[in-house]
Amino acid sequence: MKFISALLILTAILIVGSSCNRYYYKPNGVNAPLFTDAGQAHLNVAGSIGGGNNIDNDIEYSGTRYAFDLQGSVSPIKHLGIIANYSTTKYIADNPDFVSGNVDSKSHFLEFGAGGYYAKGKKFKMVLDCYAGYGYGKITGDIDIRMNRIFLQPGIGLRSPAFDAAFNLRLVNVKYHHLDTKGRDNDYLLQQNLINSGGRRIDNTNYGFVEPSFTVRTGYKFLKVQLQMVIAEEMTSVQWHYSPYRYTVGLYFSLEDAIAEARNNR
Repeated sequence: MKFISALLILTAILIVGSSCNRYYYKPNGVNAPLFTDAGQAHLNVAGSIGGGNNIDNDIEYSGTRYAFDLQGSVSPIKHLGIIANYSTTKYIADNPDFVSGNVDSKSHFLEFGAGGYYAKGKKFKMVLDCYAGYGYGKITGDIDIRMNRIFLQPGIGLRSPAFDAAFNLRLVNVKYHHLDTKGRDNDYLLQQNLINSGGRRIDNTNYGFVEPSFTVRTGYKFLKVQLQMVIAEEMTSVQWHYSPYRYTVGLYFSLEDAIAEARNNR
């Protein structure tokens, strides 16, 4: 319990104290269902809030960012898992400035995936799984742009009645399209590295990221508190600004455990 308390405090510090400004990519939460058998269904609701000052391209940003993740998963047959994720972020600038690009922004992202899992053990079960999927979304702010993303997500974890832990290594490929500059000139686009000196735009290149994540959950059987950290590290050259971290706290609900608990209490 001391470990969990310390982790909660550390996560709260990271979430509230993280630097904040608008950017063109931020990793969404990783869906880590840790299925062990057929007929299981899970739901996770998580979020974070952060604020502070940050300097990027000699521009000072100050504002508050909100992030929200809604994740669902189901295992219709043994060894098969299906996952779905919705993610959104919102940045509210303290000192909006259209010229510098320090303006309010928001993003929405939806993705689906499927994969396989293998679980071994009794009360404490070791789980190996791997999921692949596709997602799409939109960013609105100093510019508007749409994005598509494919991912491969292998993982390993431990599941028990009171405590879960998982490590996932998600590999993603991001492709942007339908760039709307909203009247920004080339000087601004160059300043934000949305185009390079050769005129190549952000929406003419594929970008790769490797995104390790660490997830822990603790609670009572079907309802647990989830803490998660996701780190995004570029595998290809990324000149424009992106956020390399996502810290969230949420509630994780397991339908199969709730049904089992209700039956035991009859």
